[in-house]
Amino acid sequence: MQVFLIPQKQIEEEIRRGRLQAVKIQRVATKQWFPLFEVGDDASNVVVCSIRVQAKEEVRYWADLRLLVEWLRERCGVESCVLLLSKFNPKPGEP
Repeated sequence: MQVFLIPQKQIEEEIRRGRLQAVKIQRVATKQWFPLFEVGDDASNVVVCSIRVQAKEEVRYWADLRLLVEWLRERCGVESCVLLLSKFNPKPGEP
């Protein structure tokens, strides 16, 4: 799975446009969580995005799952999501 890293404001804009199809929250380690957004475009293509650290091309992690869920609910209008507790592997087929 290819995950595109985009700024938080950009994902909020995609949600306002009604392009959000699904949200998953991935656990990486203790106190390390990040959201995966499935976003569709006008041509019915779906891409998976996550939020990047503002100054770098790195994934933004949340230490407190409650704060991530609160942001998803309050700012993004997400009413349900999948919680992934398995080991994250961004490249299927590799251990």
